[in-house]
Amino acid sequence: MLFRSLAVITVLFLAPILAVQLHPWFYFLSKWDALAQLALEISAILLLEALGATFLTLVLSGGRALKLWSDQADANCAGFLAFASSIFCLLALVGPLGAPIVNVSLSAGLILAAIALLKFFGWQSAFALFNRLNQSAQIVLAACPLLLIPMLAGGLGWRSFDPMPQAQRFTPNPQAKPNVVLISFDALTAQDMSLYGYGLPTTPRFERLAQRSYNFVNFVSTSDFTTPAVASMLTGQYPLTNRVFQLNGHIPHRLRQHNLAWILRQHGYTTAAIVTNPAAHPLTLRLADSFSSLPWPPVNSWFFPGTFLLQLRHGLLSDAANDLAVLALRNFGSLFDRFNKASWVEPRAVFASARDFIRGARTPYFLWIHLYPPHAPYMTDARFRGRFLPGSEFTTQAQYFFQTPPLYYPPEMQHKVDLLRLRYGESIAECDSALGEFLDWMATSHQDANTVLVVTADHGENFSGGWWTHESPDLRYAETHIPLLISLPGQSHSYTETENGDLSDVAPTLLAVLGIARPSWMDGHPLIGAARAPSPPQPAISMYLAQSSAFSRPEVGTIAANSGPYHLVLYFPSGRTELFDIARDPDETRYAAFTPGVAMALVQDIKRRFCDSLNCGPPVCGP
Repeated sequence: MLFRSLAVITVLFLAPILAVQLHPWFYFLSKWDALAQLALEISAILLLEALGATFLTLVLSGGRALKLWSDQADANCAGFLAFASSIFCLLALVGPLGAPIVNVSLSAGLILAAIALLKFFGWQSAFALFNRLNQSAQIVLAACPLLLIPMLAGGLGWRSFDPMPQAQRFTPNPQAKPNVVLISFDALTAQDMSLYGYGLPTTPRFERLAQRSYNFVNFVSTSDFTTPAVASMLTGQYPLTNRVFQLNGHIPHRLRQHNLAWILRQHGYTTAAIVTNPAAHPLTLRLADSFSSLPWPPVNSWFFPGTFLLQLRHGLLSDAANDLAVLALRNFGSLFDRFNKASWVEPRAVFASARDFIRGARTPYFLWIHLYPPHAPYMTDARFRGRFLPGSEFTTQAQYFFQTPPLYYPPEMQHKVDLLRLRYGESIAECDSALGEFLDWMATSHQDANTVLVVTADHGENFSGGWWTHESPDLRYAETHIPLLISLPGQSHSYTETENGDLSDVAPTLLAVLGIARPSWMDGHPLIGAARAPSPPQPAISMYLAQSSAFSRPEVGTIAANSGPYHLVLYFPSGRTELFDIARDPDETRYAAFTPGVAMALVQDIKRRFCDSLNCGPPVCGP
């Protein structure tokens, strides 16, 4: 009876609401995929309801046996559940399911109205009415198994992580197509790397790599948080083109083959990804079909639930499961000492997985390695903890989650932010050391003899000016300024490149190096290689569109243009602009003076390239 109360309301009322909520996803999924997604979410809700109803049934049965309540308790409980489910369905119409209720006043009004109705009719009479309605709708339960039809027809299934290939004897072949290893670190800002002039020795191994690489010193991310940034890196497109605006966003169905891995796979490459941030994973981006191998991500075992459900094809449930896992660990994981002092992802473990793959990979291969460190909470192993900040500040998960300042912090909390920056430096140093060990192995095993190596980041991290970490609407330079090192097979000299570049340029650059034509749908351009065409320099671009819908024309957001020492931020639709001279003021404490011509030129470039798709508004300089 209890499950029937829940199931009837779910199928009759919640299913149409879910369909309305998921309607925009038809842009990102095929029609059958969207129907399968709808059926999956309804089935998941029914399963959870069945588990809850079973628990309540046991409680009620035990209460009756102990004579704690009467037989009428079953009917009252069933009626209450049906009534509560109906209220939930009405609230779902106010705001998207799974998100905070947008219209708080309307939601509160609905709840108060429900309470008033209960009081007016009497709660027992109201619950009895809902229970009688349930009893006349038995056919709904019989129809529930029909949900399997769209789930199976939509190709909804399980994309298991792949086993590592079996190691084989390696023989260098300089005449073969070069392998490609793309390494991206999460939240690694160039501002805190000694390679780019930071005061602490955070990146000595990066500096050694730079001695045999192209080093792009004016390189930025296309966004200031993970998912849109890695989408740009793989597709060669800006977020405005590939429609990835939010964290855990998805590439639209019609664009699934517009990415670097797919192109290389069509040219005979084994394509693989070892990605330790779910927000960056090909399964999240819906690009899994572009990769011939997706090994299990080497993450902390505490994150097993969210990582496991990544294998659910086309499922938004995997995103929700990972969010719930992180939320639970943030609030309760610190109670367990093993988790409280552990790294979410160990850099050395990630590179160990990369070595295992390379030992058995069929060549030529394209391997993308994405490391979650040095992303917060900046936990490192004992070799690096205390290197830049002796003492016990911010050495545990509990301290990070419950003692850190707010993202927008007042000036009096700058000291705490400075301490966090030192812990962040230790995390960078750990990543640098692990990268160095991996590069040493590549050299001693001769795996680098015919390998193109690219090392970059998805975005940066900020610790000044009243904002710390990343993902701010202000696109601060420290959040977007990232490293880019490209080392070609046999390269022994360093080249410092001052050309403006961003993550949309990574894919076309690699294609140029490999002698593969750049497709017309890529926004970026080659930074090196034979296909690099002489053209007037243009600013590198970053975008923050998270406050706009990915299903329609963005109405609000931020675009930053970077040209040499200048960093301009344009807010739309207001048209407000801010210009900073990063060379003289890296912390962006004051607006650049006496440069109206520079500001206007950068604004005009943004409008020329993007304002057909945006409401940029008239330029308004200054605060």
